[in-house]
Amino acid sequence: MELKDWQIRQYYEQEELIEKVMELAEYREVAPTYPKGYGKRPDALNFPGDFKQLVENGAVAFHFSVERWRNPLLIDQVSNLDSLRETWDMVIDIDCDESFELSKKTAELVIQELQHHGIENISAKFSGNRGFHIGIRGEAFPQQIGEKKFSELYPRLAQGIVNYLRHQLKEKMISQVEKHGLRKEMQTEKGLDPYQVADIENDWGQRHLFRMPYSLHDGSGLVSKPINPRKISEFQKEDAEIEKISFETGFLDTYKKDEATNLAVQALDFIQDREEEKREERKNKEFERPEDAIPEKYFPPSIKNILQGLEDGRKRGLFILINFYRCVGYGWNEIESKIWEWNERNEEELSEAYIKGQIRWHSNRPEDVPPPNYDANGYYKDMQVYEGDNLEEKVKNPVSYAFRKAKKRDSGNENEDDLVCPYCGKEYKVESYYKKHVQKCFG
Repeated sequence: MELKDWQIRQYYEQEELIEKVMELAEYREVAPTYPKGYGKRPDALNFPGDFKQLVENGAVAFHFSVERWRNPLLIDQVSNLDSLRETWDMVIDIDCDESFELSKKTAELVIQELQHHGIENISAKFSGNRGFHIGIRGEAFPQQIGEKKFSELYPRLAQGIVNYLRHQLKEKMISQVEKHGLRKEMQTEKGLDPYQVADIENDWGQRHLFRMPYSLHDGSGLVSKPINPRKISEFQKEDAEIEKISFETGFLDTYKKDEATNLAVQALDFIQDREEEKREERKNKEFERPEDAIPEKYFPPSIKNILQGLEDGRKRGLFILINFYRCVGYGWNEIESKIWEWNERNEEELSEAYIKGQIRWHSNRPEDVPPPNYDANGYYKDMQVYEGDNLEEKVKNPVSYAFRKAKKRDSGNENEDDLVCPYCGKEYKVESYYKKHVQKCFG
């Protein structure tokens, strides 16, 4: 619906609307949209006259920041936004191209999940086009979580909340998308992803903006209308036409102190779990098996000591060697051959059945797993095979040692780690500097 300039001005000049706008605009960054583009940032509304002037200048739509600032006009003048941010509100953005009814169902599921976490004061509004915004006032969250102020947890916690909700709702969302006949649109290489169809957006960060309540949408001409969260299913886009708007419903205007604590705690736990998974993925990627096996001369001293044969800890030694050989590029036939050779050097050999069973079990695993780290209890140091040379003291895992040594071989710097002061341990790459240092260090 295309609106005339006079209709836009007349709409924004309503005193009830201006009152609603000024209530929510306090301490927020404001960004007007004009027919030919966006207004300057940062900007703010300190007085009703500021808003009226933007409208007079031709503003069609307005966006507010989810963050509330000590002074929004100082944003470009500070390098540490945490020092300027007073708090922030949680605004969840739901967007669905395919079906407005599915968009409504998605909003209802999000609201139900928030209620399940003990949150009663939930705001909702039509975005003005394809979706909805669901809001929780910042004061509903605990203002100190661990050693961090709530204001300093943005955008990490906000993104974590959205990702946590997406995780919690995924199966229900898949079911809803299928009910709307859109299963094909969910399909990806990694399986079904309902958020390709009905998105709960999670790709925003610092200075994120959301469409101002009661703002016009510059594309659709509809109003971003606040609505009762319990009546989303009844809402129709026609309800947001400019001539049907009244201003009795607020957005982010109510809260109960700390009612969102459970949501914040669950989201932070979820963030930590995901970060741990990513660390494991990076670790496994770090140990991605090379195409050519790394020669034994580049093995760490601890592995070489195990290979000499053991009196005690033979089963632990077998576990270490199988995983180490595999991660540094050896095939299963070669691993088995080397294990039999090693077993003959042990004080007492492990049984044939035990070794075969271990090799069979490890070879059937879907992924390559590195041996334990050097600091793992019960292994290298307890087995008395750890030497802790200069490089072993630097890296966490025997595989990392072999990779580092092999990389230096490939770059022609095999002897780089030999230039280490025997008195203080300081390293040098240039031999002349190394010799001068050793002489000085020796005194």
